[in-house]
Amino acid sequence: MIPDPEKAIMAALTHYMPELVTNGRSRIYSQAPQGWDRLDFLVVRATPGGASRHPNLYSVCFFEIEAFASTRGDASTLGRRAAAAMTTAGRENYRYISDNEAGYLFGFREVNAPSLVYDGLSSKHGDTFMFQGTYQISVRGLR
Repeated sequence: MIPDPEKAIMAALTHYMPELVTNGRSRIYSQAPQGWDRLDFLVVRATPGGASRHPNLYSVCFFEIEAFASTRGDASTLGRRAAAAMTTAGRENYRYISDNEAGYLFGFREVNAPSLVYDGLSSKHGDTFMFQGTYQISVRGLR
């Protein structure tokens, strides 16, 4: 069985970016948390089940990583560091194991580098900046 790509990506980011774990809780989410305007964090938005030549063996997944921070520089750095973490995860074939599914990541590709989506002047939250990157990765179940 092919694991949920979004969960595997979030686990890989948590593994390669341990500084985003505070008091045992990860600051990597599938949607913005409550009180989000007071945190530096990542949001992963994955679209599972992409075009795979062998969909019974692996899934090709497009996903976005949104990096939120209180300064433009911090948001940019966080976005670039997340992209580097996923590059490493793909190169090292990060193994994802949870209670009911297991697999590994491979074939990482950057589609669009992290870029500024909104800043304090163009958003409702004057103290929040967001950089967003788009990527592709493949996920395969363990045999």
